[in-house]
Amino acid sequence: MNPVNTFGRISAAFSAAAALLALGAATAGAGCGGTGGGAAVSQTLSRSPAAQAELHRILTRFASGARAERIALEPELVAFRERYPDDDLIRVADAHLAWIALEQGDVRRAEALSAEIEARGRGATGATEDIARVLRGAALRRAGKPKPAFGVLRPLVSKVIDAYVRSLLNEEVTSAAMEAGAWTQALELMGVWLREAGDDERAAVRAQIGVLLRKVPIEHLVSALRAGQAAGDVVDPEVDLRSLVAERLAIVARERRDVALAKELLDRAGPLLGRQGDAVFEIAAGAGTARVEPPTVGLLLSTRTPESRRRSVEVAAGVAHGLGLLRPGSDARLVSRDVGGEGGVEEALSSLTAEGAAVLIAGSNREQATAAAKFARTHEIPVLLVHPPEPAALDGAFVFVVGEEPARSVEVLAAALAERGAKPVAVVGAGDADGGVALALPCDGTFDPRALRPLGIRGLILAGDAPCAEQAIRAAPRAVTIALGFEAASAPPPGSLVATAGPFPFAAAPAGAPRPPAAGAPDAPGAATALGAWLATHPAPPSFWAALGRDAGVLAWAGVQKLPKTGTEDPAEVKARRLAAASSLSGARAELWTTSATGFGGKRVLPREVGYREIGKAR
Repeated sequence: MNPVNTFGRISAAFSAAAALLALGAATAGAGCGGTGGGAAVSQTLSRSPAAQAELHRILTRFASGARAERIALEPELVAFRERYPDDDLIRVADAHLAWIALEQGDVRRAEALSAEIEARGRGATGATEDIARVLRGAALRRAGKPKPAFGVLRPLVSKVIDAYVRSLLNEEVTSAAMEAGAWTQALELMGVWLREAGDDERAAVRAQIGVLLRKVPIEHLVSALRAGQAAGDVVDPEVDLRSLVAERLAIVARERRDVALAKELLDRAGPLLGRQGDAVFEIAAGAGTARVEPPTVGLLLSTRTPESRRRSVEVAAGVAHGLGLLRPGSDARLVSRDVGGEGGVEEALSSLTAEGAAVLIAGSNREQATAAAKFARTHEIPVLLVHPPEPAALDGAFVFVVGEEPARSVEVLAAALAERGAKPVAVVGAGDADGGVALALPCDGTFDPRALRPLGIRGLILAGDAPCAEQAIRAAPRAVTIALGFEAASAPPPGSLVATAGPFPFAAAPAGAPRPPAAGAPDAPGAATALGAWLATHPAPPSFWAALGRDAGVLAWAGVQKLPKTGTEDPAEVKARRLAAASSLSGARAELWTTSATGFGGKRVLPREVGYREIGKAR
């Protein structure tokens, strides 16, 4: 682990007194001072008022500067050394040059410079020595040596006067403790870091600590919560680590639906939970208890982005159709949740299980599908994914992939266009250009056919949604062969290519021509009947996501329809029913819309051959 060190801006109020402390040469000389720990400071001022004033100006800017601003001061520090080669303040300039080397990632130089400064100080103490030791420790940590770094840095904690040096110290010593796995010390140091942060940097420090807390084992956080309760009431949550620990544990309790942890949080840190308090209370009260109700399917939706919103609406329509919810007398029960804020997929799926769902449908994109697959394995509940997850997430008896990568249709169509000599090929609405594609154009504006001329584009794949496809079809030059991907639910022009998967798409005829019941299997009577039932309640044939949702609904119904007709919260029975649903899904057989296969065939990924059809010609 190597947390990003921002060093941050510190208060610009770098007083003349603090500046003089920073200028202490720490050899021998007049005057005395002290560090935060009360140790004597051997302070030597410059023999040259001009040198002292010049370095004071440089260090004032250094102390209040951001990373780039500090690095930009390197030429001025180098010039200062050249002008005053025999001045005692050279050590101060070198310390800040070592700091700049650290900022630049030159760990070896930073460590060498700081060690040299310490050696020239002959064991003296002072602000310059503090900077040198902090930088040596930071260099050690960034060189992958957290334990030696911790040994150098820990004795300096709460003993450094200069705020900008203290800020670096607290971040580096905390990171060193984290990397060394010294969890208890790391939590203690986080508390120091938060308390000593200036008002203008506290929000950034809280955010950094919040990231680090995600890596601390839960048992150590719980121990810190219990130990913190003995320290008395929290006066100011903004400067008290207990508020951040409570927030992190609240997220864990919600993700895991951990009733015991939720109860302990309410008992020990209730006032610190803020807006998470209600959710934690519901879990503590048993709202997160898993149960199975007859015959219930859970559907996860996402309205975070326009694309996920469109897909969710289409999938929901397909699932409702597949479950037969629009038919009189349907026994199916569908419950749904939208992916919300922090907690996200885990929390929404847990809520669906609390509603009694025995089978879940989720995954409008790869990220959500991967999270849902993890939930399926952790909670041993069958989940049907309408988008493939990361390959590593496919493991487990409860993960079932119904969906297909939309990009796969682009690959098939690109190859088909190339076979016909319609190349180079451009794609509209599919991100970056990939194999077989020379140009990728976005769907976020009006399609301009002039963009095709420089490369001499001859084939055009429409991989965006229907509005994107329609404007491209209207504007595309006649000499360009058009191919429609899965999501381009538009009437294709004669001579174009259309991606197919089983009977899908149902509308693959030229505009104005009689429409066959299915593009891939126009003579399939079952497909014609199914399409008729769909068109009886919908104004247009199903989109790709609606067809996937329909297939997921049909298979989900096969998983729940034979379960007992009474609900249960008994953990053993819940587990048994979920296992039975998974077994039924694995062996289910039905006519599907997005594949010629009739089910999983005992596997976990729905077999599917992605092909294409040429409009107006026999395939």
